[in-house]
Amino acid sequence: QGLGSLMAASGRGFFSIIVLTLCLRSTTSHEWHLRRRSKLEQPRQPTAAQLNNTVQLSSINGTAGVSSSSEPRVYFLFLAYDKILNMDVWRAFFHKASSSKFAAFLHCKNPGCEASIANSPIQLVDTVPNAYCTDLVSPMQQLLKYAVASGAGHPQDKFAFVSGSSLPAKPFSEVYQTLIGRVGSDFCVFPSDEWADIPDSHGIEVAVKHHQWMTLSREHAEKSLNLWAKKQMQNFMMHFNMNAKKYLHAWDNTFADGRNFGCLDEFWFMAALFGDISASSIGSSRTENFAGFVGGPLKISAVESWQGTCDTFVMWPTHLDTPGENPFRNLYNSLDEASRPQNRGSAWRPGEWAALSTTGMKAIRSSSFLFVRKFSASPRLVDGSDFGSTYASLVCSD
Repeated sequence: QGLGSLMAASGRGFFSIIVLTLCLRSTTSHEWHLRRRSKLEQPRQPTAAQLNNTVQLSSINGTAGVSSSSEPRVYFLFLAYDKILNMDVWRAFFHKASSSKFAAFLHCKNPGCEASIANSPIQLVDTVPNAYCTDLVSPMQQLLKYAVASGAGHPQDKFAFVSGSSLPAKPFSEVYQTLIGRVGSDFCVFPSDEWADIPDSHGIEVAVKHHQWMTLSREHAEKSLNLWAKKQMQNFMMHFNMNAKKYLHAWDNTFADGRNFGCLDEFWFMAALFGDISASSIGSSRTENFAGFVGGPLKISAVESWQGTCDTFVMWPTHLDTPGENPFRNLYNSLDEASRPQNRGSAWRPGEWAALSTTGMKAIRSSSFLFVRKFSASPRLVDGSDFGSTYASLVCSD
């Protein structure tokens, strides 16, 4: 994900960031430490007319303040630069799905998206101002606004963020049953050496780094809309002095070293929803039982591997061999040589597939992931002629 590639599907480059973050609203340290204990707002009825207003939560049983639909929906929230790639696969994925079980929305950075989603159930939302790395949260909130306001809600609704360069890794029915069957939100938490930290009165204040490609519960979707509308934590990049100290090499990043790298969309949601974390010392170890964090409890120490629930495979070579539970290594090792991402990526950009074999497609289908990225436009089928139809048959069919 460079500056000239897909907005939401790009890797992480960190140029010209500090100047941009200086414009963000400041927040006192006292406010940061109060957030974890803050109470939910009183209920309010979200409708399409409220797209520019704050969405309120119900304080009753943590459910949404909306009339309940008869069955839960999965909302697929696509982020792209100017189109969704490989739409033939996505059309096949949605083809037999009941409209009562899903809705899909797309935010594009640039005009021209309408053509890419023609003859599909995906709806285009109005583009909002955004900035690479320092603010991809605004378009994510725009997608949530449209999704939350699109109809009657259900407590088990799920809101899955999907890159425009992703492909499904399972049939619709399996993606639906998996997401609806989980209670809470799926956050794919990076190894702890990627987390952000600054000194505080308790020792260090820690912010957990997670993939942008998360799946939120309805409660968390509405809560995040509330918090973003109130401009809470929008100064995160400045508060944690993000990307201010240069890498000396690709692996020059350790837990609690005061050198913080990453983008707003990789920290804001967990920081806003669950609050900041304090650690008494660099060598300390403990757990946090965050309500609605699927795959918890969250382990906090200097040596943690991948945690939470990772819905989307992303090829980050710097963490491919991270010890411990590592679903990314598991899928990579199951791929035949011809199906391993031809561009392995770097510390700043994820790897990319330009070709895949039928063996590789079957490995993706058998993996623990629901989505995989990133794919180039019109990848080559190594042992056949039609990538799209073969992928849809082997991966997206029940």
